[in-house]
Amino acid sequence: MPQVEHEELEQTVKKENRSDESGEQNVTAQELEERIRLQEAIHQVNELYQKQRYKEALEEAMRLQQQYPEHPTVMSLAAVVHKPIAPDQALHWASEALKRDTRLPDAWRVRMSIYYERREWPAFETAARQLALVAEEDPTPHLLLAQYQLRKGALDQALLSLERSIDIEPAGIAYATYSYVLAQMKRYPESREAERQALAWQEKHAYTLMQLAWAADQRDEHDRAMQFMQEAIRLNPEDSQVRNEYMDALQKSHPWFRLVWWPAQMLQKLSPWILVILWALFALIEPTLLIAFIVLHVSTYWISRGFVNWKVYGRLWVS
Repeated sequence: MPQVEHEELEQTVKKENRSDESGEQNVTAQELEERIRLQEAIHQVNELYQKQRYKEALEEAMRLQQQYPEHPTVMSLAAVVHKPIAPDQALHWASEALKRDTRLPDAWRVRMSIYYERREWPAFETAARQLALVAEEDPTPHLLLAQYQLRKGALDQALLSLERSIDIEPAGIAYATYSYVLAQMKRYPESREAERQALAWQEKHAYTLMQLAWAADQRDEHDRAMQFMQEAIRLNPEDSQVRNEYMDALQKSHPWFRLVWWPAQMLQKLSPWILVILWALFALIEPTLLIAFIVLHVSTYWISRGFVNWKVYGRLWVS
């Protein structure tokens, strides 16, 4: 969970002479007490945020903003707590914080995360690189940069980003992605070694296993890819991406399943405007076909969910 960076609590008073020494110390004590109160308030908001009590965290952050309307750290905190509730407001407060202090990691972290989710790639890349500069011990910007570089086919860049992420903080997801990139580069022995490193971390996370499945698939180890996807789907059967990747893996391991799933899969890949055009054409040519098309389109989700339930739980329906 993101943590707002606290300010250094230092006493910087110079002693001029004995006559005004007491007054200087009193001022410093007041300032120090105020900073400690702010630190405790920030810590309280962070605790609420970590417990996913987002509404309460937001209320406390707004109270802090009323007390410290121009404080960049408080603005950065506001950006963090707005992110899961109001991303646009989070971007606003991150921008306001960075106008006052460009070295606030959480403000850059908020921008990086939101832009990545929205696939606003130029803005994401800027935020990620800035975060990497101000938070040198954070592996996250390098890991996300690798995902972006992998998406655009820049394998050499992705490899360097992953190596930097692993150097900072080794983790299963980083090694799993590293294995996938190496497999795409046909460096199969190194890919298998990275897979071994990923499994050594024993991370029970669907996305780590999915990356390992992709790597195995790239190495033409389809049965191994299927094993990883089965573990991933058991961990997170409700995730649509995990479910779709599992269905793809089934097609490669069981050719007979391809005939069953192919029509539904094609429908999933069509953009909404193409679906509307097809609906209109079927309505003009043959209304019966339109009904069949709609039934197939609507049932696609339930076909995949039912099959996943059967493979994971042994039954088609799970309440």
